[in-house]
Amino acid sequence: MVNRTLVDGREIDSVPADDRALLYGDGLFETIAFIDGQAPLWPRHWQRFSESCERLGLDCPDQAGLLEDCRRLAPDAGQVVIRFLLSRGSGGRAYWPPEPARPRLIVQSRSWPESLARQRREGLKLVSSSIRLASDSMLAGIKHCNRLEQVLAARHCALQGADEAVLFDGRERLVEAIASNLILDLDDGLVTPWSEAGVRGVGLGWLQDCGLALTSQVIDRAALNSARSIVVVNSVAGPRLARSLDGQSLAATPACQGLIQTWQTRLW
Repeated sequence: MVNRTLVDGREIDSVPADDRALLYGDGLFETIAFIDGQAPLWPRHWQRFSESCERLGLDCPDQAGLLEDCRRLAPDAGQVVIRFLLSRGSGGRAYWPPEPARPRLIVQSRSWPESLARQRREGLKLVSSSIRLASDSMLAGIKHCNRLEQVLAARHCALQGADEAVLFDGRERLVEAIASNLILDLDDGLVTPWSEAGVRGVGLGWLQDCGLALTSQVIDRAALNSARSIVVVNSVAGPRLARSLDGQSLAATPACQGLIQTWQTRLW
């Protein structure tokens, strides 16, 4: 549930109907966990966001001002999710963007996910998605505002009564989950999928920099089916164990439990 919204620093909950993020998905976003008014993973979110702005030719907002807007919506005590979106703004002629553009910044606060406690306690039910992610797009790997592949995958996932779905690219290589990255416990140890189509997850990146024995490699269907344990991770929910994939039960191996312990000990 969205609680409060700032548009270019003003507390309003609407944008013009000709906003280019609305019309064409012409924009970027980040979703960030704030704990007691602080965002421990902010530097990682900012690095990805600023690099993505450069790729899309968007003027990046001032970091200090954006962080201040986020903190305006984050309580001093408790947990909240802050999502900010940078649109190219209004104007232009159809796909042709305006020059110069006047970007529009939207910051929203959302309640902490109610399902998270249950998912951590019981584990996630995973299913394989029939949706294939594009791996040859110049937009692959960034959090742009056109997420129709993820929307379709989420719809199919919900119809199957699952918590999350795993997605492959057009070459049948495992990429990620709908809104998370994946870590598998294989014979080779802890492995995360490598694919050009995958988003560089902030939560996954944090775990990789913790000195854990976690490698990245191409994973096909056979390798996925051989996984003893699967962890689903994003920067809000952290790492969560999967209890099953396509109806097959999964174990909670010590290596995957160690990932969760590391997160909960050092972050939240």
